[in-house]
Amino acid sequence: MKFKHILCALAVPALAFLASCGKDNKDPKPTLTLSPGAGLISADCQVGPDSMLAFSITATAGSENLKGVTIKASVNGASAVVAFDTALTGKTASFLAQRKIVGNVGDNVVYTVTAADANGQTAEVKVTIEITPPLLPLHNLVQGQKVYNYLYSGFTSGYNLNLGIALTSGSAGNLKDILDKTPTGAAEFTSTWGSGNGAKFVRVTANDYTNASTTTFLYNLWKANGASATAEISNIVKNDIILVKTGQELTYNIYILKIENVVINTAAGNHNDYIQFAYKGKDN
Repeated sequence: MKFKHILCALAVPALAFLASCGKDNKDPKPTLTLSPGAGLISADCQVGPDSMLAFSITATAGSENLKGVTIKASVNGASAVVAFDTALTGKTASFLAQRKIVGNVGDNVVYTVTAADANGQTAEVKVTIEITPPLLPLHNLVQGQKVYNYLYSGFTSGYNLNLGIALTSGSAGNLKDILDKTPTGAAEFTSTWGSGNGAKFVRVTANDYTNASTTTFLYNLWKANGASATAEISNIVKNDIILVKTGQELTYNIYILKIENVVINTAAGNHNDYIQFAYKGKDN
């Protein structure tokens, strides 16, 4: 009996220890606020590329002392990276954290601001920032541009919309926002475009081409239609209006094209077919 009493006595503190290990941390959490104001980021918003962000941060410890504040940024759902990190001491801290926006036009960037308490507890605030283009006029860059049948040897079967130049088949693929996709051995011109850099294409309306006068208009047009865009666009005909977002790393990479003519030569073995177009975009 005595032996059993000893085992019971040992078991009680052991169970108490296990129970304490399984409890959640009930220590008080810190508080964290982002103050609003002119030029300050405190809620979801839109900013232009290369903008400087300013966070007015106030953190108060739930215990006696803070440990630090970090800011992490995630672009379009990718893994977050640390944009700001500072160690803190004391009960309360208020300061301004400034960082340049990461990402490009069209990206959604989630910034997570986290305050850590010395007791191990944390508090966080998230804001989502959409990167939009600055309001700038578009230019009628060029008219009468031609992309020839890829099989027409020596002629320009590609085009760089940023530079406004036609490119031959020997040019680097990543420069070709537009690339004729007539396959080797094809008997007829396919009137199909793709690209060498991941550009996407979608048809829009004649009114869209007429009304396109600013970078913001094209950006919003892409937001409304980009989900339907494809890596290739087929059966191109005269008067088609095509919205293009190129795969080039530029501050602005959206263009709107009007097909002026499609010339198909039906003579056997003759590949001097082409698509002629005009387009609007921003000078980069």
